[in-house]
Amino acid sequence: MTPTRTVLASGNPGKLRELSAMLEPVGLELIAQSELGIESPPETGSTFLENALIKARHAARRSGLAALADDSGIEVDALEGRPGVRSARFAGEGASDADNLRKLLAELHDVPMEFRQARYHCVIAFVRRHDDSQPIIAHGAWEGRIALEPRGRGGFGYDPIFLPAEVPGTAAELDPATKNEISHRAQALRAWIAAARAELELDTIARTPSTRGNLFVLAAPSGAGKTSLVKALLERMPRLAMSVSHTTRARRLNEEHGREYYFVGVPEFERLVAEGQFLEHARVFDNLYGTARAPVEARLARGGDIVLEIDWQGARQVRAAMPDCVTIFILPPSREALERRLQSRATDSPQVIARRLRDAVSDMSHWREFDYVVVNDAFETAVADLMAIVCGHGEASASGASAPAGATQRLAAGRPELEPLLDRLLA
Repeated sequence: MTPTRTVLASGNPGKLRELSAMLEPVGLELIAQSELGIESPPETGSTFLENALIKARHAARRSGLAALADDSGIEVDALEGRPGVRSARFAGEGASDADNLRKLLAELHDVPMEFRQARYHCVIAFVRRHDDSQPIIAHGAWEGRIALEPRGRGGFGYDPIFLPAEVPGTAAELDPATKNEISHRAQALRAWIAAARAELELDTIARTPSTRGNLFVLAAPSGAGKTSLVKALLERMPRLAMSVSHTTRARRLNEEHGREYYFVGVPEFERLVAEGQFLEHARVFDNLYGTARAPVEARLARGGDIVLEIDWQGARQVRAAMPDCVTIFILPPSREALERRLQSRATDSPQVIARRLRDAVSDMSHWREFDYVVVNDAFETAVADLMAIVCGHGEASASGASAPAGATQRLAAGRPELEPLLDRLLA
């Protein structure tokens, strides 16, 4: 019988949120030891495993319940593995996350980026009772580097300065769902569930999403209104998530790192390309753009739908990597409308606008490569068309159909009524 009520040997609210989210689908309800008035024991072990067992046995002894503990920390190669098991106390007993983070950055102040390799470790220990002679144990590790400065407001511990190897940005900039798929703690939890499945009769199948999510790829020439349309689509369909691309272009005044884009330098971008971390990447005008593969794969695997706002080059790469994606091309109603929209931005010089207009013709010539074409003439109508496509594919996935029928057919890329418009746009 699954022990649904399990004491978590920690009072850390961030850790409780992460572990609860990951273990709720398999039927374990975690109760923080602080809720039961249990204090933390001295962590006198010299390894993560020793400390995890000390905490788990202490919580089980005090509560009379099964207990689960994790001991985690960060090892930095340039510091010969420190802070390691002392990660939570790196700046001294009772130190805050901010104190520890500042101390680590201070010790690495003269270490260049290429020598700042680090990894998070997590060891999970579960005991049925305090004297359990066969605890269930698992380990996970998360490779990355230490950033030059903190970024992001999510997570806890060293997350604001930890740059995971497989995604752009810091661990604190990841959305919680993505982090819960790829972190050291997530890896340890998956290993622990696999080890505990038979013995504890964990429900590892019933609550797993049975349907893979849909990937919607939207492309358009510059000035066609793609960004505004995607924003409206996301506001009206909360089940959709936006994949945040990263770019080498300069950040505009109203943009935030991790919201509109991950803004990175060319060397960093090229490193990610070389490591195969992009689902797609392309040069657009004088800048590089790309989409990280890991967060997209993680959301789709959980059954969530996701939107990519990219150019036709990126759409072609995504289609090759994921043939079941849904591709949508957005057209302006006329060349004149396209020019007006570019000029209304007031962010580009006349020379840049002229170049964008020339390149738009080349971009629009690729419309046949897409499943659907939406004309952004009346904004609300265009948003409704995008919603119809998303809903149609959602219904198709739920029913097992290979493609939607009905309203979305009128938006298919090959419909004859588009020909006059395309003749004018491409002339």
